[in-house]
Amino acid sequence: MGNLIFSDIDGTLINSKQEVTPKTKMAIRRQIIKGNVFVPVSARMPKAIMSVVGEITKACPMVAYNGALVLDEMGHTLDSRSMPSAKAAEICTYIEHKNNGVVWNVYSGNNWYYFPGNNDQLVKNEEKIVKFRAQPSSIAEIRQLEKVHKILLMGTPDLLDATQKDLQQLYPEFYIVKSAANLLEVVVKGVSKGQGVKVIAQALGADLKECWAFGDNYNDEKMLQSVGHPVVMGNAPENLKRKFATTLDNNHDGIAAVLDKIN
Repeated sequence: MGNLIFSDIDGTLINSKQEVTPKTKMAIRRQIIKGNVFVPVSARMPKAIMSVVGEITKACPMVAYNGALVLDEMGHTLDSRSMPSAKAAEICTYIEHKNNGVVWNVYSGNNWYYFPGNNDQLVKNEEKIVKFRAQPSSIAEIRQLEKVHKILLMGTPDLLDATQKDLQQLYPEFYIVKSAANLLEVVVKGVSKGQGVKVIAQALGADLKECWAFGDNYNDEKMLQSVGHPVVMGNAPENLKRKFATTLDNNHDGIAAVLDKIN
């Protein structure tokens, strides 16, 4: 088996128009033809991953929800780490009581729920990006879910920084990390993209020291630390660029620039 090429999606694989450019598409396809395996690793849900990756390949293993759900190329679950729905409902209640413009979203399997009436525009913007519709819901409904893979909080960067601090004190059992300036992710402790890539490597019998990973934000850091060839995009925050090799940004085929140099 060839090596694994792990890649984040938003800000990494796709450009600011939400497209995989022809050059990046071809560079990845050339690696697949050589026998290497392309693995998207994203905070997105599985269907929203395939809405992008389906343009490159029809089937691949994937790490969804920042590592809370890991699937093989047939869509079978390799790992699933969820929080109790009662806890998710508690966090959503806390956000609603704050009533400061932060909006909650809850993800379970292939479903995306949100609270309508509070800053709906933020949800509409996310729907456009991921090409998937959220379902209006309520805290009572969230409480009834069988499992919750992820909570996503949307808001202004400053509000989310403050919310992150508050939630970390209130819920030390959760891993709370920004995936973009205006997006804050909540998953159970032990869940990370780093954990997700380890599950895939183990399932496929790959040596992570030989694998590549591309990312652009803090939720990619554990994935980048897990592989032998970590690369951050030119649009990544400065302190990530100080830690890892850096390529061109996501609007200038940063992934292709690296892959085209691999033998």
